[in-house]
Parts: sequence; C-alpha cells; structure tokens
Amino acid sequence: MEPPAAPSQGRLTVDRRRIVLTRQAEANRPWAARLRTAGYAVLELPLLRFELLPAPAELVVADWLLFTSPQGVRAFTGAGLSKGKARVAALGTGTAAVLTQVGLTDHLDLEARDGSELASAFVAAVEAPARVVLPGAQRRLEEPRATLETAGFEVAELPLYETVALTRDDLPTAPFTGGDVVFFCSPSAVGAFVGAWDERPDCVAIGETTAPPLRAAGFAPAVAEQPNLEEMVRAAGLEPIPAPSTAESGS
Repeated sequence: MEPPAAPSQGRLTVDRRRIVLTRQAEANRPWAARLRTAGYAVLELPLLRFELLPAPAELVVADWLLFTSPQGVRAFTGAGLSKGKARVAALGTGTAAVLTQVGLTDHLDLEARDGSELASAFVAAVEAPARVVLPGAQRRLEEPRATLETAGFEVAELPLYETVALTRDDLPTAPFTGGDVVFFCSPSAVGAFVGAWDERPDCVAIGETTAPPLRAAGFAPAVAEQPNLEEMVRAAGLEPIPAPSTAESGS
C-alpha cells in the first residue's frame, strides 16, 4: 500500500492544528461551530467583552450611517435607534449580513478590508458634502473618520458600546498547546493577549489594522485577505472551510 499523499500546497491537515478564537464569547460561538463542523479542534478563548453605553437622547440625524462592525449594528438597533432618512453602508460582508438580518439595506456594497479602505471606497462612491455618522465603539481608530473629513464630509461618531479587554486574572494560566494557531480580530484582543501570556504562537490577523500590534508584540502574523473566518483559515495555510450560509454570514 502506498503511503498517504502529503497535503498539497503546504496546507496542514485538520487534525494537526487547533484554532484558538479570541473574539467576544457570543461572537466566538458561531465561528467555533463552523470550524468544528469542518473537523477542526477549537479553543474558545474570549479576550474581550462588550459593555453597552446609554443610548443617545437625540434623534440620529445623518445623510449616511457607516457601520464598521456587526456589533455596531446590533448596538444601534438594540438601543431602539432609527436610521430616519439616512442611507446605510458597511465594512465587510459580516457587517452587511447583520444589516440584512435587522432589516436594513447596505446601499453601496463596498469592498473594503479595513477603515481606511472603507473610507476610500466611500469617497469614490459618494459626493461630498454630506453628514456621515459612525455608530460603534467608544474608542475608535482614526479611520474612516480622517479620510472622510479630508474629503469634505461632516463626520460624527456615535459611541454605543465599550470594548473591555479581559485581564490576566480573568483568563486561564496556560491554555496553549503545540500546534495552536490563534485568530486575532482586533488590536484590543492583541493587547489583552500580550497582557496575559508570554507565549507567541502562530497566529492570523483578520486584517492590516490588527497586524501591526501583533508584529510589535513579537508575533509573525499571517494576514487574511478579507475580514472573515474562511479567509483567516486560508491565511493560516489550513484546509479551507465552506462559505457560511445566509443565516451564519453575519457572525
């Protein structure tokens, strides 16, 4: 009998790696289910939690609502806010899918991997001046705001939740084993990891926003070409997983 063929194109077989998910617990669960269905061992290791902020008392007045995360969409609708006459755009297929789930339409269907690309695509598609509101986290990166303001848009941030990193005391002491590959989806998760452990296992960044803090902390991250689970698996050099169903795609 001939020996089994080695994995093609350098891909690793499912049983040789465990994928560590570091998003908030509720966000980890659907990804973990998809990975386990595909045959992967998974460690759910949430490094973040979300705390909702008080909803604004005033009506949201905007020409455009620009959502940069699924959590921003959920927090907006969960606070009972209405888009009014504003049109809506989103960063990434996951955020766009959550818009659909809550009954909102993505009017632009922009292809972008991070806030900078989103801003550039928006500027190319929409003529200034216009008022753009950014619903989302209390602390944000400078993009997409900086590029939008430079292009002549009036931009207002709408903080709806706070991202809180778990501390060393909240996390297990030694959760990692040989062969682990850690999936990071935000700089906040990187900060929480570095604050808790000295290990620097193989890892994947969901995009170029998350990659620099990983490199600064001593990791050598692979970077997903698009901000979704299947591209993170691909970037890790692992056997691909199926694309999500419509019901799962906003996870």
